[in-house]
Amino acid sequence: MASFIDDIKAPFKKGNTLIQLMLINTGVFLSLIIINFIFSFTPNGDRISELLSSNFDLIAPVKQFIRKPWTIVTYCFTHYGFLHLLFNMLTFFWFGTLVQEFIGSRKLLNIYLIGGILSGLFYITIYNLIALANQSGSLNLNNITPTILGASAAVYAVMFAAVALLPEYEFYLFGIVLIKIRYVAWFFLILSFIMPSSGISHLGGAISGYFYIYFLRRGVDLGSPIEAVSEWWGRLWRPKPKVKIPQRRYSETTVASKNSGGTNLDPNYFPDQDEVDAILDKIGKSGYESLTKEEKQKLYRASQKKD
Repeated sequence: MASFIDDIKAPFKKGNTLIQLMLINTGVFLSLIIINFIFSFTPNGDRISELLSSNFDLIAPVKQFIRKPWTIVTYCFTHYGFLHLLFNMLTFFWFGTLVQEFIGSRKLLNIYLIGGILSGLFYITIYNLIALANQSGSLNLNNITPTILGASAAVYAVMFAAVALLPEYEFYLFGIVLIKIRYVAWFFLILSFIMPSSGISHLGGAISGYFYIYFLRRGVDLGSPIEAVSEWWGRLWRPKPKVKIPQRRYSETTVASKNSGGTNLDPNYFPDQDEVDAILDKIGKSGYESLTKEEKQKLYRASQKKD
């Protein structure tokens, strides 16, 4: 059991975004199954399960989407069933491996999230335009569902990002036929229009992935905000480095008098923990010598404080 948990933790420690996203998708899918199973034994369990699932699905009508804006992201991690999950994850693995090897894990995450978000907005726009046209009787909305979910749109973004990166790349389809990935990508995209809802969503993802690479080649990274948020999130969970307070042979007065114009602190003043943490962070980033005279005095005073 411990080995299994370690295998799951490993991609997160090593920063393998491809496997991380596959594990997250699988984890969400299994978690919803378990929760639904638990609630199935309670009164109104079906209602509770339906309410929980609907908080992940993207609802296309604008009024309903505004009530659940987070679904523009969460729908990218949910699936209708096991085969839906399996197909998406296999496709994501094939094309995501190429993208990650050529432009790195961070860019793969950018493409996945941007593809999912922009595809969702694209679907909402098309759905509501058709709904308006349907009111005048010029278009039929019957074949377009108001709800979408699944990683498909994000996967198609990764798929067409790979096509934009490596249009001539070839691989053996099912180990038999040597074919270029762009033909495979276009085949799947066109085939998805058998279900108009899927086709519209996948088209939004394909456009997002292709233009991400288009702009990236011109020096514009559309995923910079995502990288900034990801870096901030990573810092929250990154343990602070243990910084040992330098031991000096001279006293606090010597610290202040070593430099002309030194500032002596009030003898009864002791810095609080927040001040000490800020000083230690500064040492961790720039070294002890980057401290001001007053900061050195505060650090010395903190080291002399008795509990």
